[in-house]
Amino acid sequence: MRTAVVLLAFIVSLSSSFVANAAEPTVEIPSRNQKIRAILLKPEKPVASVILLVGGHGQMDIAANGAIKWGRGNQLVRTRAEYLKQGFAVLVPDIAPGWKGAESKPVNGYRWHPQHGADLGALVAYMRTIAEPVVIVGTSRAAVSTGVMLLVTEGKNRPDYVVLTAAMLMPSGNQPSFLKAIQDNKQKAQVPMFLIGHKKDQCAYTLPQSIDAFKAWRGDGKLDILLLDGPQGTGHPCEAQSAHGFISIDDQVVKAVSDWIKRQKP
Repeated sequence: MRTAVVLLAFIVSLSSSFVANAAEPTVEIPSRNQKIRAILLKPEKPVASVILLVGGHGQMDIAANGAIKWGRGNQLVRTRAEYLKQGFAVLVPDIAPGWKGAESKPVNGYRWHPQHGADLGALVAYMRTIAEPVVIVGTSRAAVSTGVMLLVTEGKNRPDYVVLTAAMLMPSGNQPSFLKAIQDNKQKAQVPMFLIGHKKDQCAYTLPQSIDAFKAWRGDGKLDILLLDGPQGTGHPCEAQSAHGFISIDDQVVKAVSDWIKRQKP
């Protein structure tokens, strides 16, 4: 009996490993004479497009077969298939080759560089050819990238909606933020926006009260806010296995984001 249990556990583990490493379709999207590699998942008739922006340093090093070297456990990345089930065309992009460094150490400061914002605008324009509206969904440090993108993009390169989860919104010490990246330009921040926080988030840069400060700066027009609750999680308070990464409540995050997008009107 013990042998059978061990064998079953091995089979489940092997199956999970296979699923985690299964090939996924990728595309190469041009921007600034470079090509940005991204995983692209498409339902037959997508209702919208979502671009899922990873937090942290952002250098995922996605292989041609869709294998992810870094960031597989990030909250948005690990739930990408759930957004596909919701009917969205899903893009999970790496950063542009010019921002990459050895050993997953990207160019310092790229997150708030205008050319990085332009790269994201190129991704938005590409997804418009698949399904509209196009929604940026970013988590944690991806809020910085979103800020500079909104600063520099216009027209077809500018997203229709923005969703930020556990986001670095306001200045905190020497860390970057949405506010710094958008250069305190309130007008550029006036895009329909949904902010999701976690009541137990203990990451110093994404505390739930920072959402109130952001609202006071930006104004509450076209701004929706949701605070979720769940386990404290484990590990570093700014990492994906903690409350900051909405550990154990992925389904609630996906449902909240999906329902909000589907409620928006062009």
